[in-house]
Amino acid sequence: MTDVTDIISMTTEPRSNSQLLATIEVSGAHSQQVYNQVVNDLLRHTQVPGFRKGKAPRQLVLQQLGKERLRYLAMEKLIEDAVKTAVEKNNIPYLGNLELEGGITELLDQFHPGENFSFSVTFDVEPEVTVTAYKGLTIEYSPVTYNPATVEKLLQRHQREHATLIPVEDRPAQWGDDVTLKLVTKDENGEVVKELSADELPLSLDEDQPFLLKEIPAAVVGMSIGEAKTVSVTQAAEVPKQLTAEIELLGIKVPELPPLDDAFAAEHSEFSTMAELRAYLEQNHQERAKNQDKQAKEAALIDTLIAQNPVELPKTLIHKEAAVKVRTTLMQIQSQGVDLNKIMTEELYEKMRQEAEPAAAKEVHSRLLLKAIARQEGIEPSPEAVEERLNRYKEVVRNQTAKDLERLRELAHDEVQQEQALNWLLEQNTFQPAQSDTATEQSPASAEAPEDTQTEAVAANPSKLQKRSGKKASSAPSQE
Repeated sequence: MTDVTDIISMTTEPRSNSQLLATIEVSGAHSQQVYNQVVNDLLRHTQVPGFRKGKAPRQLVLQQLGKERLRYLAMEKLIEDAVKTAVEKNNIPYLGNLELEGGITELLDQFHPGENFSFSVTFDVEPEVTVTAYKGLTIEYSPVTYNPATVEKLLQRHQREHATLIPVEDRPAQWGDDVTLKLVTKDENGEVVKELSADELPLSLDEDQPFLLKEIPAAVVGMSIGEAKTVSVTQAAEVPKQLTAEIELLGIKVPELPPLDDAFAAEHSEFSTMAELRAYLEQNHQERAKNQDKQAKEAALIDTLIAQNPVELPKTLIHKEAAVKVRTTLMQIQSQGVDLNKIMTEELYEKMRQEAEPAAAKEVHSRLLLKAIARQEGIEPSPEAVEERLNRYKEVVRNQTAKDLERLRELAHDEVQQEQALNWLLEQNTFQPAQSDTATEQSPASAEAPEDTQTEAVAANPSKLQKRSGKKASSAPSQE
């Protein structure tokens, strides 16, 4: 390892994209020492035919390895050790992405063990971020408001799921019916698309729940049992495909809806009356809308901060964040039963990483700004808050080493600090609706990131609630 005294001089010069150019000169005595260390290591580990490992004559090993290779390996180690020592000595916030200035051949010509050696490298460093525009701003955003019709539609959908289906034969199909079709879908060459075809396909003619081939439900309306027709359909994809669908109507059933009364609530939820169930759903959807509105404000705030406070982002941080996003995506794919070994290639991974970089750069930018604002405003989370977040991580990450715990504690601190900084910023700025841009509460399926999984459980699938008599339970129902 290079000692501080082995470095004769070091000069630095800032470069763009949060990089630093460092020119370092090391002593001749140290360059000889590193060269000797590399040679001795190779002598111990190089296998020469006819000799046991580490027992071959020195000159024979050196002849086999070659002088140029030895000098290159020694120079490589010298540079790595010298940079590490210089960074630590000067408290430089080194990140990575180390690159040599100049060509390898030219630099190798200048390296002679026993002589002083000078080289230049560039590497990424933590950017120095000072945020100026972050208080007293007027920010436009898209508000999210609670829509009472959301709960009514939810109850009606749940009512529809528990309807009794009664066959009818004396009229054509109409909206609201449940039908059974024979569907044969063909491509432009007349070949059957098997994944979009079925001998008996059940389908609800519901305008609010569109079918994969969106033209099919409307085409079925007005058809009688036994009737057939051919329609043009579009397959949703990056490049939409025009297909032909041959439809035959096999059967029609009319849903007989159960009344939305106390008996319905008691049978299909944890509540004994419809009033209790309705009140619970309304409360949860109001909370959902409130959370989504806050998220909309946060997103608009981050966009404004990024626009008004540019930062030169180090590639190292962007690449690391993009890699995290790709790993998260791959874990989600794997959790669905997909064998990644069958689909993943280096080219696909690199493509995914490059596509993730714009979002990763935004994430890194916002994190640096929030960290700087917290520092400038003295926002520091309490030890209790950090410990509480750390305990959550411990439940997920098992068998932690001391190093793991240190990293998790740092992550817990930074996350809590950024959340507190974000909440503080929401209070320090004014938010107003963008013109003609007010949204109603998003459905559970389309909501970006609602944290309330209990609300999702109730809203998305009330039929999965545990039955429980009496009034509203003290704890929210669990999601199955």
